[in-house]
Amino acid sequence: MKLKDLKKQLNKLTKEQLEQGLYYNSKEYSVSGVVNKIVRAKATLYNTFEDDPATLYSLKELKIQGMDKEEIEECGIEIPKGAFVIEF
Repeated sequence: MKLKDLKKQLNKLTKEQLEQGLYYNSKEYSVSGVVNKIVRAKATLYNTFEDDPATLYSLKELKIQGMDKEEIEECGIEIPKGAFVIEF
């Protein structure tokens, strides 16, 4: 979903509906709950594909773990720097 699509949906809500909490549900991971906040990513976050569910790491954290440039290039970028992120 793009932010413009979310904005369209939000613009259709009444003032009362906008006062309600925002919840999330993931059928794939069997989790649900309340959205705590929406933030912008301060750094690009990478997936090392070592865990499931995966822990995401910044470039700095990967270098601290001893990964070299080639190993980092094999990681997947999950969240680009500056992207809007919903935190649970």
